[in-house]
Amino acid sequence: MRIDDIAKLYTGKRSSSYGRSSFRELADFIAHPDLRVRGPVTDRIRDMRTTFRPLLDRALKGNGARLDDVIVRCESNFRMADEEQISRLSGGRKRQQAQRILSSAVRKMKNGDLGKLSNDEQELAIAFGDRVIWNPALRAQQVFDDFKDVLLKNQLLNREDIPRLNQARSMVVLHAITVMHGVAFDLGDGLSGELQAGFQNPDGCLEVTALLTLKGYSKNVSMKVGLLWTDLQGIDYVDSELVAHPGPWRFGIELKDAVVVPIGEVVANQKTSDGTAVIRVK
Repeated sequence: MRIDDIAKLYTGKRSSSYGRSSFRELADFIAHPDLRVRGPVTDRIRDMRTTFRPLLDRALKGNGARLDDVIVRCESNFRMADEEQISRLSGGRKRQQAQRILSSAVRKMKNGDLGKLSNDEQELAIAFGDRVIWNPALRAQQVFDDFKDVLLKNQLLNREDIPRLNQARSMVVLHAITVMHGVAFDLGDGLSGELQAGFQNPDGCLEVTALLTLKGYSKNVSMKVGLLWTDLQGIDYVDSELVAHPGPWRFGIELKDAVVVPIGEVVANQKTSDGTAVIRVK
């Protein structure tokens, strides 16, 4: 499968994605390559800022916990949590059951009825309201599985052909990286930035991240947030020019012969100044 074929499938089946969220999101990235203002990726950025900032305020400014902050953290953390995290934090409950209890707790807190919280509601409100939960908006296997499902649903792929498509998994994932890289986002409330690919992480895996700058502190505070996480080792899928420059890349990239190559000059990243605190959230 060629990269052009993958791009055409995303474009052609954008409106026939059968609820496969990553397929529609990547198709939207192709359709709107200049700026993203909505979708799972920007929603995840917004949730991360909502969840993290009050806890940072408490740590750096000594601010006490505000009920409004606890409420929005409960909601954003639950949206971001995966099934394993929900089960672990809710005493083994499934998502639907935990959501009913947490929704009841949030409703009572919003109404000021703290004394009416049941023991279960208190436990879940604390579990989801007083921590940072994070999962990338997209993962490599989800991207590939959604791509495969959309082809099956649209009868563009027969089940007996799945083993052949599986051989193109890395191409589908690499395509997602190049589609997301360099796209700007704007949440409409002063938080904006750009998505950047690279493999500068302890695992050396290719990913797409966003650098969020939080204002109002004694020193500059930035958050490097992972939004697309893959299991592809960077050194195996990048051009030799990029091996010594793991990113995040501030220049254009493209795919050639199943390898990520730079467009134009490779510019090394500047070192972070001593006056900046960078927090990485994967």
